[in-house]
Amino acid sequence: MQKGKLKNWFGLKSMLLLSRVVVGLLLFGAFVFSIQSIGRTYDIATGGPEVRLVLNTFSPNLFPALHDTKAGFDDGWQGRPMREDRGPLPALQAAAGGFELAADPREPLLRYREPTPWKRVALFYLGASESLFSLPWLLFLAIGSHLLWRLLRDVTPATPFTFANARRLSQLALLVLGSFIWEKVAYILVRALVPAFRAPGLAETLNHYVSLNTENTLPNVWVGVGLTVIAIVYRRGVELSQEAELVI
Repeated sequence: MQKGKLKNWFGLKSMLLLSRVVVGLLLFGAFVFSIQSIGRTYDIATGGPEVRLVLNTFSPNLFPALHDTKAGFDDGWQGRPMREDRGPLPALQAAAGGFELAADPREPLLRYREPTPWKRVALFYLGASESLFSLPWLLFLAIGSHLLWRLLRDVTPATPFTFANARRLSQLALLVLGSFIWEKVAYILVRALVPAFRAPGLAETLNHYVSLNTENTLPNVWVGVGLTVIAIVYRRGVELSQEAELVI
């Protein structure tokens, strides 16, 4: 029995140590990426004026579910058959009005000249680029890793539940939910920064179809909801453990 307890204790301690190493690497990665972003910012600000943006032409970038629901309702109301895809670009290469579209009809690449350096940098920070970098992603990585590091530092096999860690879990949940809200704000900013080019086959201007890489690099809203539930349960666990200590 005693050997089993020791085995579980050492197993938990090893898991905590491994988790701290992983989170420490994430913190170091956030530092490295922040240094790289400085150089990348300089290159974009002083480099050529060309901007390259990935488009998703099937749904506008703000509230696509509402767009698809409305399109389906309109089809049903007017007796049209359901379309498999909505709003695709025809397979073409177009160059007009100061912009160019790549030939891929599903995820075309928009290229145009932006002479204003701060607008190019702003689009890069918002995540409107072919790379994985964005300022929200870097902040999420840095702040999230810092909160996890402090959480794991305070966890021990003897005291797994603390009010401080319950608060950090709540902060992580708010960070995820905040990143989801920020993504919507970022799309509004992108619509203001990118010129309102038009292309055949699309109901709205091309800046309404710009796709940010934060859709792939940041957790979705359901992760934030899950963390919120975990934080509530964890806080209740802290309260119960303290009540048990008082009873003893």
